[in-house]
Amino acid sequence: MSWNELLKPETIVFVTGGLAIVIFGSVAIIKAMARHRERMAMIERGMHPDHPPDEEFAEHDPPDGL
Repeated sequence: MSWNELLKPETIVFVTGGLAIVIFGSVAIIKAMARHRERMAMIERGMHPDHPPDEEFAEHDPPDGL
């Protein structure tokens, strides 16, 4: 196989498409693993991962009057 065969447009399109599938699949798997670890950490700390945090006790919101 020579460089001329590797640089044909058909080959480049095929390789680019394959790389895109691999890259996006890897990103999706990494994101799913990170979300799973976060949920497991919440469960270990006694929190329910499906419930939104209470707005009253959210750390980023200052109390009224400040």
